[in-house]
Amino acid sequence: MRVVILGGGYTAIWCYRALQRWTGSSVEVTVVAPTSQHVFHGFTGEVLDGGLAPALQNSDLERCMPRARRLLGTAVAVDPVRRTVQVEQAGATTELEYDELVVATGAQDRTAAVPGLAQHGWSLRHPGQVQLLLDHLSELETTPAEDDRDAARRGTVVVAGAGFAGTEVAAALARRYGGTRRIVLVASGTGVVPAWQQRSTLQRRLLQNLDEAGVELLTGRRVVSVDEDGVVLDDGARLEAATTVSALGNSVPGMPGLEAFQEPDGLLRVDDRLRVTEGVWSAGDAAAVRSRGRRAPKEALWAIRAGTTVGRNIARAARGAAPRRFGFRGLGTVAAFAPGRAVATIWGVALPQPVGWAVRAAVFLWFVPSRRGAVDILRWSLRRRETVLPAPVPVAVRAPRVLVGLDGGRAASSGRRPAVDDRPQPRTAESA
Repeated sequence: MRVVILGGGYTAIWCYRALQRWTGSSVEVTVVAPTSQHVFHGFTGEVLDGGLAPALQNSDLERCMPRARRLLGTAVAVDPVRRTVQVEQAGATTELEYDELVVATGAQDRTAAVPGLAQHGWSLRHPGQVQLLLDHLSELETTPAEDDRDAARRGTVVVAGAGFAGTEVAAALARRYGGTRRIVLVASGTGVVPAWQQRSTLQRRLLQNLDEAGVELLTGRRVVSVDEDGVVLDDGARLEAATTVSALGNSVPGMPGLEAFQEPDGLLRVDDRLRVTEGVWSAGDAAAVRSRGRRAPKEALWAIRAGTTVGRNIARAARGAAPRRFGFRGLGTVAAFAPGRAVATIWGVALPQPVGWAVRAAVFLWFVPSRRGAVDILRWSLRRRETVLPAPVPVAVRAPRVLVGLDGGRAASSGRRPAVDDRPQPRTAESA
């Protein structure tokens, strides 16, 4: 049996592992991914605040999928009738035949939703992007400012989007700079983390942690455009900032050839066995997986469990057995802020913050794809922070921490200043 897996994320890795466990060498597995590394997003906050080296987020796919044939490329079309997939590699296109296809191409940052965000903002989803952001911030520290206004602009970071990712990113950057930078988190709702909007206790804990970290929270606003000097909000107000981080969620590009199986937002429609159509399976960010009649969250643990189900179902198909339903019902959700401080729930029950942090650390370390990588993270985390993070360079910043609105006058730009950004390009990566 020939199995082709598109993608190199959580779903792809755990699907491969299930195939190896249940079929051994009787299945030929080919993995198509645009990069040679998997990025473990769980510890992004620790990397941004200086607690971990950026490289520790990455696991080599060669180690994660040692027996698979790996192609560095991008799937550009699928023919479910002929059971072929077109793969683009370095400008050339090749055709792969398959018996079973797993579409685990994941998603992309929703930067296209805001004009200028893709060009002037920073995404953290793909390999190397966190390091690029840190390089950019370091360059701002070491390059002389033109005047006080430029110094304030350089010392301001706007995080667009206040879900789990945006909340953790803002808090991590605030911890990194310890009050020497202005970190503004822009939330479209009245609070943060929409999934917990109705949980007043959790909201209080989230807001307390953001305030203690030194994050300015701007609620009831949206970023509508971004340029190299800052952002414009939906009420016309402007925030001068040299750095804008995208945390607006994800979008899924369509896969040519599978349009008939896509839902309106581009996600692939799957049944309760995670099958798209005969010979095609999907899970993770690319699929509209449902649990108890509702769409499953786009979280790593769900992708891992769904990938495992797909791999086992393909193994069952190889033996002539019927596939089984995806039965995962979720475990919990967490937003981490600092060692010993995490707002977390397990099966809907809120945990004390130290317990939530400890559970998160244990679960995340367990699910790092590479055992060697997990050990390296554990060792690194035991080192002193000062060996990782240099002292920040003081700049002029504004004092207030929590904003309900802009409360008064709008800071309009009086003209464009010379560009100071020569960061490396490109900063985005295509999904497989």
